[in-house]
Amino acid sequence: MTGSTQQGTVDGMLIRGGTSKGLYVAPEELPPAGDRRDRLLVELFGTPDPLQIDGLGGGNSHTSKVMVVEASDRPEIDVEYTFGQIAVENPTVDWTGNCGNLTSGVGVYAILNGLVEADAPEANLRLYNTNTDTVIEQTVPVVDGEPAVRGDYAIDGVPGTGARIDSYFRDPSGAVTGDLLPSGSLVDEVTVQGETYEVSLVDVANLNVFLRASDLGLDGTELPAAMDDPELLERIELLRGAACELLGLVEDRRDAVDERAAIPQIALVSEPQSAECTTGDAVDAADVDVTSRIVTTQTPHHSYAMTGAMCLAAASQLPGTIPNEFVRDGDLTDVTIGHPKGRITVGVETTTTDGEPTVEHVRVGRTSRLLVDGDMFYRYVDDL
Repeated sequence: MTGSTQQGTVDGMLIRGGTSKGLYVAPEELPPAGDRRDRLLVELFGTPDPLQIDGLGGGNSHTSKVMVVEASDRPEIDVEYTFGQIAVENPTVDWTGNCGNLTSGVGVYAILNGLVEADAPEANLRLYNTNTDTVIEQTVPVVDGEPAVRGDYAIDGVPGTGARIDSYFRDPSGAVTGDLLPSGSLVDEVTVQGETYEVSLVDVANLNVFLRASDLGLDGTELPAAMDDPELLERIELLRGAACELLGLVEDRRDAVDERAAIPQIALVSEPQSAECTTGDAVDAADVDVTSRIVTTQTPHHSYAMTGAMCLAAASQLPGTIPNEFVRDGDLTDVTIGHPKGRITVGVETTTTDGEPTVEHVRVGRTSRLLVDGDMFYRYVDDL
């Protein structure tokens, strides 16, 4: 298509990372950061359309993502990356957060594109996320100079098994706002449609809004189809918007859907519960430490957002927060969350410094593999 007057191309890779997949691309393949880059990505992914049928997107928040990756000249950093969440039904791109699932594919992309050297049995990388000013130490298994794709590690939400990629998010507090507790409180109150709700606003890996599932009349084990109710999702979005308003992220809560489409995430929390999964399997209450359902970009997540899981695991270990009300008793270094497709376990280390809680790191295990490598096509629109 070189020289085409109708379509342009972006040379990139479609990679599944954890329970998400997205486009990984070098910055020189896109316009500079700004409105023109956003318009190109919206066109490339087929937004706005609930199915994204005319683009790369899969009609869900977890398949409508981009990672812009490059070698880094920062001291002691190998690779840096910037994450963008392309909305599905609104023509917007949110650059304010990070994606824990797709972070597992950054090392894969870096190795495949020669940004780092990789020798068996594993490559150890230091990544820097520009969105949240976070350093991630990552270990990627290597076979014959390439990222391994076969292994015995399973994650709920992805069929089969793969090679385990471990990522350690160092000092992840305040990733979006600069503060672990951006409001200064463990619990805040917001009023929506005449009802007052208690929420915990916690910023670890990404900013999250936590509330009790029971406060919305839910038992907390609902599957995405049951939560896909316009009135329920409108109330959840207004709650998320009210939290944004409280933190000064938007002036009017109703603007959050456009101005803060992806971050903060909002999650409904309940005690460890036995529940049916969308896969036909079931989760046993004895095998989880807390139950949660997360909504991302106004859509009930099919499993659980990785950065949301990291934030929930950390929040559950902070006495006084809403997640801490429900988590299994004890100081846990590994927190297992029950979600619609099964379970996810997050390692977390918290300490107290000068009487204030501190999150030292969170750790996650994922799998990742390359799906497509080549030119991605978009129509020329406006000045693209």
